[in-house]
Amino acid sequence: MRKQSPQTISEVQKIWHRVMSILYRSGGCSVKIPSSNELAREFGVARSTVRIALEKLTEEGFLVTRRGSGTFTNPRQRLNADWSAPLIGLMVLDCNLFFYSPELQGELECFFGEFRNTGWNIRLVTGQMDTPEAAREILTHSYLDGVISFGCKEFVVRAADEMMPTVSMGYRVSGVTNVHPDYSRVIRELFARTGRSRDIFVWSSFPDESRNDFLSTLRREPGVEIIGSPHEADIVGGGSYAAVRKLFSKRCPDWIAIHPMHLPELRRIVIDLYGEERARRLLWIFLTLPNPDPEWPGFTIRADRRAEVRAAIDILRRKLGGEAGPIPDFAVEGGMIF
Repeated sequence: MRKQSPQTISEVQKIWHRVMSILYRSGGCSVKIPSSNELAREFGVARSTVRIALEKLTEEGFLVTRRGSGTFTNPRQRLNADWSAPLIGLMVLDCNLFFYSPELQGELECFFGEFRNTGWNIRLVTGQMDTPEAAREILTHSYLDGVISFGCKEFVVRAADEMMPTVSMGYRVSGVTNVHPDYSRVIRELFARTGRSRDIFVWSSFPDESRNDFLSTLRREPGVEIIGSPHEADIVGGGSYAAVRKLFSKRCPDWIAIHPMHLPELRRIVIDLYGEERARRLLWIFLTLPNPDPEWPGFTIRADRRAEVRAAIDILRRKLGGEAGPIPDFAVEGGMIF
């Protein structure tokens, strides 16, 4: 078999999605699909590319050819699922991940654990969405009824919202309905535990422009000063912690809010500079994942992701039902693990 170029593979996938969307919306009937010439004109590709896609779909049983009549969808392929259900897209981060880490697998478990109770059919939307135009093109050829996004870039979420009912999670996007965690109570509790709500110096491994909801809420507190890493990649494995050590030598943080992967090195720096007793008295806050060392004092800040997903599903269902007017954002109270 002749090797196909990446462009041909991408074009074949678009045609595959186009034909599958016809089958999906066919209502269980056998529907004639556009001819090879029509599909070639629609996508601006060669007929040979169209043939590759149609041959694959025919081989897999999604299409049947009737001599003298054309090519039709095969309704028998619809028997393995409810093809009349809404087709919902889930967009995760940049939609082009090479793998899903254990951390993300936990997030996906929350999503699909709740999706299975909706009756919807779900597709993970993937593709190189590095511009608004690319996002719109990929979404156009995904043939979805609605979208839930998780941690996607703002222009990707806005592109989806312009095209179909959309709910954003992970990061808040203005002009779009968001479901987000509320950490106000958690911060009040941290103030109470430390006996301070003023003159608090927080160092974070997340950059200042991070859209982390906990840090965003904390920044609004008048008595809190947060300094973030210039870029988290600067202190990830193999990187130099020299800048962090220099900063800590001038001023010891009161709180340290980090991804757990940074605990060993940051703990060593603080102990070297100020001793273990003081290092243990600092407020260590772990974001996204639990404290990796049960012998080390700290608090894990966690969103109630299951509750957030349920709220996003409820809002998207209202949007799919045609509810008029903008639907306001919905906040779900976050929690803390000791």
